[in-house]
Amino acid sequence: MFSFFKSDPKPFNSGFLPTDNGHDVYFHEYGNPEGVVVLSFHGGPGGASKPSHAQRFDLKKCRVILFDQRGGGKSKPAYETQNNTTDDLLNDASRLLDHLKITKKVIVSGGSWGSTLSLLFAQKYPERVEKLIIAQTFLARAKDVEWMTQHVIRLYPDIFEKIAAPIPQTSNLREYYAALMASNDPQQRVLGTSLYGRFEYLMGDLEPVLSAEPPEPDHIGSFGIFMHYDAMNYGVKDNQILDNIETIKHIPTLIVHNRMDLVCPVDQSWEVHKAMPESTLVIVPDYGHGSDFLKATLKEEADNFLFGD
Repeated sequence: MFSFFKSDPKPFNSGFLPTDNGHDVYFHEYGNPEGVVVLSFHGGPGGASKPSHAQRFDLKKCRVILFDQRGGGKSKPAYETQNNTTDDLLNDASRLLDHLKITKKVIVSGGSWGSTLSLLFAQKYPERVEKLIIAQTFLARAKDVEWMTQHVIRLYPDIFEKIAAPIPQTSNLREYYAALMASNDPQQRVLGTSLYGRFEYLMGDLEPVLSAEPPEPDHIGSFGIFMHYDAMNYGVKDNQILDNIETIKHIPTLIVHNRMDLVCPVDQSWEVHKAMPESTLVIVPDYGHGSDFLKATLKEEADNFLFGD
């Protein structure tokens, strides 16, 4: 029953949380129902959880809980931004543990935006967290956002010229594309997703090409959520996580990050590591925001972190 899955594992439990402010949050559980509990935050904002996310852990020994953040994946209503804030997501995670009658401390995990939520969850509910496992750390500071919207452009001037072409000189890039994604005009949302919405996926690519194909409806919807969170600075104050690190510095933490991650530069993981004496940082000698090598390293390190001698 709990053998290693070469294909996507099957959940042993799934369902929806009780409706909260118009949102029905979908969850699914994998692995050993009696195992070490792992609560996983997916990336985004606007992403979704996947069965393959459970395979980051030993499913013979772990009970992995995944859920789709508001507006994403199978959560309903799809792509809804009303009553969809960072604090709502943290509250949903706590409600999920209550719903599943989990009272013991759990392992909290996430990559990229999921790392942001993992750290924020630990700071809000330190009594619920035994250990942290995070990857591709994103601290959501002004300088981290500026990297993605200003500095990394120096590596992709040809791509950015296409992204900036429709923007009036007096307009702010983030505000311009946020307005496009909030528009009632479907063509405006297609334009925003085709240009700015695809830029993150090109960072780190040595031969980047902006696709001429129209984006899939799911991509348009998820990017709308991303821009909703981007417009509110991801629901965190500047440097909020590091300013409050004292509340969680005692929590054993594993951090894994690709050396050449051009979406979330590795200095963010380094700063968290330096501020948390109980943390272990593994810098993977690879490039890209995500890679097979990163995933394999994360799985191996997580197993050692949780069950090694």
